[in-house]
Amino acid sequence: MNTLNIFLRYFTRALMLLLVMPVTNYARGAVAKKLGDDSAEQAGRLTLNPFAHLDPLGSLVIMLCGLGWSKPMPINVNRMKNPRKGIILISLTGPLTHFISAIICYTAYLFIPLTSTLTASLSMILMILASINVSLGVINLLPLPGMDGFNIFYQFAPPKFLNWYHSNHFNINRYSTLILLLLFFLPTLTGGLLDPLGWIINIFSNILSLPARLIYSFVAG
Repeated sequence: MNTLNIFLRYFTRALMLLLVMPVTNYARGAVAKKLGDDSAEQAGRLTLNPFAHLDPLGSLVIMLCGLGWSKPMPINVNRMKNPRKGIILISLTGPLTHFISAIICYTAYLFIPLTSTLTASLSMILMILASINVSLGVINLLPLPGMDGFNIFYQFAPPKFLNWYHSNHFNINRYSTLILLLLFFLPTLTGGLLDPLGWIINIFSNILSLPARLIYSFVAG
C-alpha cells in the first residue's frame, strides 16, 4: 500500500469520527426526543458537534482498525409513552443511518469520473466510507448483548429467555464479547476459510449498492 492510500485510509476514518458518527448519534437522540425522551438534548448530545460524541478509546480504535464506537447516547425509555416501541425504533435508527450513509457514498462514487489522482482519491474515500458504514450497521444489528440487534430481539423474546438472560447476565455479556472478537479474528485464524461476518457484510453491501445503481441509471440515462 503506497503512502497516498495509507493517508486516504486514515483520513476517511477521521471523516467517520467527525461527520458520520455525529449524524448517527444525533439521529438516535432526535428519535428519542420525538418519542418523548429529551435526555440527549439535556445532556448536550442533540448536536452534530463531533466532540460532544467522541469516546477516547472508541475513537482510537476507529483510527487504528476502522471500526469502533462513540459515547453511548443518554436514553431514558421510561419517559416515553411506549417504551417497547421506543427501544425498537431507537435501536433501528443507528444501523439505518449507517446504511443510508453507505447508499449516499455508493451513489456519489458512481458519479465521479476516474480521470485524475484527485477524483481517484475521492472515489477511494467514498468506498472506504461506504464499507465502514455497512460494517458498523451490520455489527450493530447482531443479536448480541450491547448491540442494537439484541435490544430489538429482547423486545420479542419469550419469558423463559428473559429469565435465563437475567439470571446469567454477567456471563452472557462476557461470552458475547468473546463471540464478537471471534467473529473479527476468525478469517485470520482460518486463513480466510471462515468469515461469517464478512459474508453478511458483503451481502448487505450488494443490497445497498442496488439503489445507488438505480439512482445513477435514472440520472445518467
